[in-house]
Amino acid sequence: MSEKEKPVTPKKKGLSPQTIIIIILLCLVVIIPSCVFLWKQIEIIHLNKKHDTEMSALRTNASTTMKDVNKKNMETLARVFSWAIRSEMLRNNMDQVSTYMTELVKAADLNDISAIKTDGIVALSTNKKYEGNTYPGPVASQLSTINEVVSQTGNDASVMIICPIMGLDSRLGTIVITYKPTVYTFGNNE
Repeated sequence: MSEKEKPVTPKKKGLSPQTIIIIILLCLVVIIPSCVFLWKQIEIIHLNKKHDTEMSALRTNASTTMKDVNKKNMETLARVFSWAIRSEMLRNNMDQVSTYMTELVKAADLNDISAIKTDGIVALSTNKKYEGNTYPGPVASQLSTINEVVSQTGNDASVMIICPIMGLDSRLGTIVITYKPTVYTFGNNE
């Protein structure tokens, strides 16, 4: 056979090295940013969870601190109020004691205040159904034994501040202040 008659074998059609390099570069241009994007999205999700946990802890801490400060302030108020009541009781000025109690309930947004004699009978109260009767509730039996400012939380989330009224040489009675503390919320729980 002559050279002219030899069968021509077709050239293999394949990707040229330039085409392969272009395809690899395009893949890298798409894959690398996609991987970085996914990685950063995972980091953002992790940081959001960490932020939510920290904010929840801060809210809880702030709420607890506010409750403690409120309780301490109310105990101080009861102590100072008992001094004012004491001086009026020593002068036998019970009308002034009643006025003090009524005004304090209005000004401080309290539920009620009762002045209880040493025998457990309510001498004066902003809740008039208590007057002349034994102070209601389980705390009545403990009133004579409480010798410092004490606070107790009731079942309905109300707080009772109990403060003795001490005379010059004897106990004159006990002040009981009840109030419902304000619940503070800090930010949104998202």
